[in-house]
Amino acid sequence: MFRAVVQALESARFRPEVALSRIAPPRGLAPHAISFAAEVGHGLHRRLTHPEEPRTAREAPASGRFVVLYDESCPQPWQGPFRIVSWFRSRLDAEMGRDELLPDVSWSWLTDTLGEHGARFTAEGGTAARTVERHYGSLTDQADVAQVEVRASWTPVPHGGPQHWAHTHLNAWAQVLCTAAGLPPHHEGVAYL
Repeated sequence: MFRAVVQALESARFRPEVALSRIAPPRGLAPHAISFAAEVGHGLHRRLTHPEEPRTAREAPASGRFVVLYDESCPQPWQGPFRIVSWFRSRLDAEMGRDELLPDVSWSWLTDTLGEHGARFTAEGGTAARTVERHYGSLTDQADVAQVEVRASWTPVPHGGPQHWAHTHLNAWAQVLCTAAGLPPHHEGVAYL
């Protein structure tokens, strides 16, 4: 069963702004796991072709990790054999980062997008945090930087076979990163200016 999920996840395709790569999964969380890292943004090509830019100027607007765990013993807190663990971080303008509702809004990006994609889930939990960095001393000429970070896990409720439900959850999560990066919704065959 896990092998079918791995095959489904590895065959997933995304809009051009999403750079997704398979990485080593965390150890000790489950007998089987697959993990991905993602970056989303307008300037991924520029970041890769202009490495001399300062790090803050070339960071992707959003990045994250997506991990699918599998334990056929169905650990009680999971309420199923699979568990998805994810996090994403997004850079924002400082004014938006000062909004006290930002953690609530960023959590709803995740839960609403999963629902909109038809990704069934249960036993969700996580945290959302916002930070604003202010620069001092020799760095005072740099603008304040804000970011939001959401750490979440949920149990997928499989339906339609691994190809369907695994794609659905990963595609929904990739859309959350696009939303966090400030990208408009993407529709196949539609050009954006």
